[in-house]
Amino acid sequence: MPMRGSISLVALIGVLCATLNGARALDETKYPDWKGQWVRADSAETAPWDARKPRGLGQQPPLNPEYQAVFEANLKQLAVGAKASDPTVRCIPAAMPRVMMAIHPMEIVIMPDTTYIMIETSSTLRRIFTDGRAWPKEREPSYAGFSIGQWEDTDRDGRFDTLAIETRWIKGPHSYDDSGIPLHADEQALIKERISSDKNDPRLLRDEITTFDNALSKPWTVTQSYRRAAAARPTWTERVCNEDGQTIRIGEEDYALSDGLLMPVRKGQPPPDLRYFNQKQTQN
Repeated sequence: MPMRGSISLVALIGVLCATLNGARALDETKYPDWKGQWVRADSAETAPWDARKPRGLGQQPPLNPEYQAVFEANLKQLAVGAKASDPTVRCIPAAMPRVMMAIHPMEIVIMPDTTYIMIETSSTLRRIFTDGRAWPKEREPSYAGFSIGQWEDTDRDGRFDTLAIETRWIKGPHSYDDSGIPLHADEQALIKERISSDKNDPRLLRDEITTFDNALSKPWTVTQSYRRAAAARPTWTERVCNEDGQTIRIGEEDYALSDGLLMPVRKGQPPPDLRYFNQKQTQN
C-alpha cells in the first residue's frame, strides 16, 4: 500500500508539471497594469447607479412604460420605508451590472486566457474568458452571469489597453441600485462593458457599461469610475450577508428581522398571513 501511494503521488506531480509547462505565460508587456485594489471613485456606498445624476427619477432610466410604472411604484414604497425593490436587503447578491458599482473594493487579475474580477460585495467572482471560445448554447443563470471578453489595442502602441466584455445569463431578481430601478424579470439582460484606464490618470479606471434589457426602450449606457487604493498592501475583507437585522419577505410584504422576531418596516403594515398557525389563546 505505501508503494502504491508513492507511485500515485509521483504520477500526480507529473500531471501537474505537464499542465504547468503547457500553460501559456502572461507577457505583462502586452497587458495594462491593473494590479492593486480598486474602489468606487466617489467612495459612496449609497450612490445611485449613475453617479452623475440625482437619485430616483433623476436617474432618467430609459424604461418602457410597463417598467417605468414598476419603478415609480418602487419609489413610493421606498418613501414609506419598504425596501422590497432592493433584493440585497434580503441577502440576495448584487448581480450584474449592479455589482460593478464596486461600493466595496475589487481586484483584477489578468491571465492569458481569463481575466478575474474579484469583488468584496457578496464575495463575487467574475471570470471573463478571453481564449476565443464560442458562446455555449445554454447556461444556468448566475448572479455574476457568464462573460466572454476580448482585449483591444485601441491606440495601436503594441499594448492592450481596453477589455471589451459581454455578459449573459444573469440571475434575478436584481436592480441597478437601492432605489429599485428594475431589470426585466425574464433574466434575458445582456451587458456589454469596455474597461480601460483613464487616458490622463492611470490611477483611475473606467467601465463603460451598456445594458440591453427588455425593460428598457433603448440600451442604457452608464460609466462607472474606480480609483486605485494608495496602500501598497491594501486590506481585504470578507463580506458575507448576515440575516440578522435584515428584512425577510413573506407573501408580498417585507418585514424586519431582529433578534429572531418579525417587526414592521412601515407604519400600519399588516402582519403576515397566519392561517396555518393555531392562534387560539389559552385562557387562565
